[in-house]
Amino acid sequence: MPDRTDPRPPARTELDQLRASDRIFHALLDNAPILISTKDLQGNITMANRHFDILDGYDPAHFIGANVFELFPREIAEQLWRNDRTAALERRAVQEEETVYHRDKTLHTYMTVKFPLLDDDGRVYATCAVSTDITDTKAAQIDSVTDELTGLKNRRYLNIRFGEEQKRARRDQRLLTLLLIDVDRFKEYNDSYGHPQGDQVLKAVADAMRRALNRPGDLCFRIGGDEFACLFASNNADESQALAERIRADVAACRIPHQGNAPSGHVTLSLGLAFIAPDAALSQEQIYEQADQALYRAKHQGRNTVSR
Repeated sequence: MPDRTDPRPPARTELDQLRASDRIFHALLDNAPILISTKDLQGNITMANRHFDILDGYDPAHFIGANVFELFPREIAEQLWRNDRTAALERRAVQEEETVYHRDKTLHTYMTVKFPLLDDDGRVYATCAVSTDITDTKAAQIDSVTDELTGLKNRRYLNIRFGEEQKRARRDQRLLTLLLIDVDRFKEYNDSYGHPQGDQVLKAVADAMRRALNRPGDLCFRIGGDEFACLFASNNADESQALAERIRADVAACRIPHQGNAPSGHVTLSLGLAFIAPDAALSQEQIYEQADQALYRAKHQGRNTVSR
């Protein structure tokens, strides 16, 4: 009996397989509950999946092709574009937290991975971003690292964030500053005016810290009793000292009576600064010791002063 070969083509040709893969790819893009996008090297959006409609101000007719600085408030656009530029220039994946507003005007935190896209010659021509909403997870974490009285983060959170902020400052070639703050003669204040009034003083200090350090990346902590700390990046030591001085002056300007705090007779602060240069290899313990020594000098220089 002769061998007969079925003359019909295979049920799924190569073209069929490509079409099926394309359908799967677009189904994933359209239905995945994450933000997926690409940008060219000028910051223009070249692709975005349908989940972007959750964002504030999203307009599908104008989103693709628009620049990131046209689509988002400047402070948000700057953080988004900075991470894209790092991925493109360093030709590596970058994982960072990013914040954006949703349609309901709530601010959401996303864990974003950005990586470069290469052409056939190995040149970077764009970046891709994949972002997952971690707002609820972070909220649960924040509850465990937040000081109930002042709303500032606690010492545990300082320990968590220190290494991350040191790496970020080194990457951005900026000076990392640790600022330690004490309320002058706070025990005497509590003895004279009572702990409820003392709590109001601690809240006033926290408010002054938040007013002075309100940039993205600025971190403020209550690390115990009347002890506070701030961790932030700056361009130089003078800029850091100016921010510390704003906190000192803000609390002094409140003129909260404190008869036990001579010579001012009002609540004042002592502040100590320490710095980590981008190329330095100081540990958290080392910079804390330096800041503590600066705080000690501020106390012995008459209090109500900033020392470094």
